Amino acid sequence: MAILTIVLGLVFVLLLLSLLATTIMELISSFFSLRGRNLTEALRNMLARTDKEGQLLSAFQNNSLYRQLSQRYNSATGTQRPPSYMNADTFQSILFDIILKGEDLSKLKDKINELPDEDLRNVLNQLLRDANNELPEFKVQIENWYNSVMERASGWYKRFTQQILIAVGLVIAIIFNADTLSIYAQLESDPAKLAAVAKLAEDFAQNGEGVVYKADPANFEASAADINSLLGDHIDAIRSPLGLGWNEDDLDFSRYSLYDWLAKLVGYIVTALAISMGAPFWFDLLRKIVSIRSSGTKP
Repeated sequence: MAILTIVLGLVFVLLLLSLLATTIMELISSFFSLRGRNLTEALRNMLARTDKEGQLLSAFQNNSLYRQLSQRYNSATGTQRPPSYMNADTFQSILFDIILKGEDLSKLKDKINELPDEDLRNVLNQLLRDANNELPEFKVQIENWYNSVMERASGWYKRFTQQILIAVGLVIAIIFNADTLSIYAQLESDPAKLAAVAKLAEDFAQNGEGVVYKADPANFEASAADINSLLGDHIDAIRSPLGLGWNEDDLDFSRYSLYDWLAKLVGYIVTALAISMGAPFWFDLLRKIVSIRSSGTKP
């Protein structure tokens, strides 16, 4: 059970750092409207793949319903950021509105053939044929098409943010001097530190679910408050036993050999990659380890 306790402590540390990185990632995403930009790029691929002027995309973004979904952030200029999410029903409604331009639904086929984007014309005509020219079924086909595109766009966004999360994780690892290899060595060699961290880990496994899953990506202020709470309530609690951070001895770089630097660099990279796996992954693993330990004899 001793090795399991060491793993428990290490998983707990990585969980806390992952929570911090995830919160920072949400701040970055909110500040730069990454979700909105991802949605805009997906709409561009759907509506203006061959139309270099982007006429239909521009009309889509100027639609009143779309503008109401957008996030206003400059009341003086009226500048708006794109919405971070749009459901399939809303997409279909806006698309019909900008295609028909107030005309009767009986003109739908003709209006589709007048669209400036060749790929969009071909897709809509294909979906119309699949629906046997039945309007209700055609709307369903459009919604299914949109959902399929958004599923791929979601995968692209996840891969993109994963790269940013690795970079954020590396910065956190350096700032907190959180070298995974060193942390493991400390937990293995110091029973008092191990017991203190294990107790914190067990308490968090019982009461930390709300902290892990309550993040609201649309609320910038709440994310900032989460960072302060995490630093004050949880990370500070493990700083003392594990000595996270930089002290005067750590800053005496002359005492490090090339091997020491390489080992520390590997430790930082391992920490960054582990952080990028996300807090939910580490929290689920933490609870499983606690459950296993509780079913046996504690060391």
